[in-house]
Amino acid sequence: MACPDYAKGWQDAVKPYRKPVLAKSIWQIVNTAVPYFVLWWLMLESLQYSYWWTLLIAIPRGGLTVRFFIINHDCGHSSFFESKRANDIVGFWTGLMAYTPYLRWRHGHALHHASYGQIEERSVGYFWIMGLEEYKQSSRLTQLRYRLYRHPLTIFIIGGLYLFLVEFRSPHESINAEQTRGVWAANLLLAAIFGGLGWWIGYWNLFLIQFPICFVSSTTGVFLFYAQHHYEGAYWSPKEDWSYERAGLEGSSYLKLDPITQWFAGNINFHHIHHLAPKVPNYRLKEAHEAVPMFNAVKPLTLWKAMTYWNLRLVDEKNCAWSDFPGPHD
Repeated sequence: MACPDYAKGWQDAVKPYRKPVLAKSIWQIVNTAVPYFVLWWLMLESLQYSYWWTLLIAIPRGGLTVRFFIINHDCGHSSFFESKRANDIVGFWTGLMAYTPYLRWRHGHALHHASYGQIEERSVGYFWIMGLEEYKQSSRLTQLRYRLYRHPLTIFIIGGLYLFLVEFRSPHESINAEQTRGVWAANLLLAAIFGGLGWWIGYWNLFLIQFPICFVSSTTGVFLFYAQHHYEGAYWSPKEDWSYERAGLEGSSYLKLDPITQWFAGNINFHHIHHLAPKVPNYRLKEAHEAVPMFNAVKPLTLWKAMTYWNLRLVDEKNCAWSDFPGPHD
């Protein structure tokens, strides 16, 4: 499908924002890494006083894990540095800080960008998404499995922890030896780091610190990913009629966040721009949004409204739209 009239000229419009700024990239690493380690130390110290303090500090500390994930994400798009080698090195280590195997995740995410909004490829690099007709024709066992998977408790809490702590530890989705080595390298380093920390402070104390951090970061990360595409009116199309421009501007949300939350989220709430132009570094997304009329014309999605869309669980293949589970008489 041809580029829609309202999106024509988007490549020229985003061109000034595609170039990474080395000083900004380095500063983002610094202003994420310093509080990342300082807050972990404060959580350790807080164990001497009250665990409530530990849990309170875990909230911003988990947010910094999300911020490291966004840097890793930018490196995967080769948008954080001009040098591919720099992107790959920083991507590996920032991915490690967010419990994510860099190369394996980069590949799956690239598939998501290349196909999101295509009904036939609806689950590629994303959540498990069944079609409405597919669901109706499935066995009762498959329907039950899907209902359990799509429950908010499963998809946001259990699913987030499982994804980052269990699934990302396995190389089973790697497509080559390099990705497999990357997974095992991350696993060995994480085992060494946490093994050493547990020996130093005690394994129970390590659990009391790390579990709430993992809980906050994984739940927040999965919710952000969910809110970026699950909303009323989001773009879906058969593969043969699919439009890259519409998938970006109409199938990816502009999530309106307060400045503090947006900082922790690494500006990924400007997802409509990111999907259209993934080479724009995260720290330039807001700048592009404010400067380019077609971007700031996109209707924002509030955080509270995004939380109401947990019931968008199926894709209606005929109407090319999100749908909830059918009623007993449908």
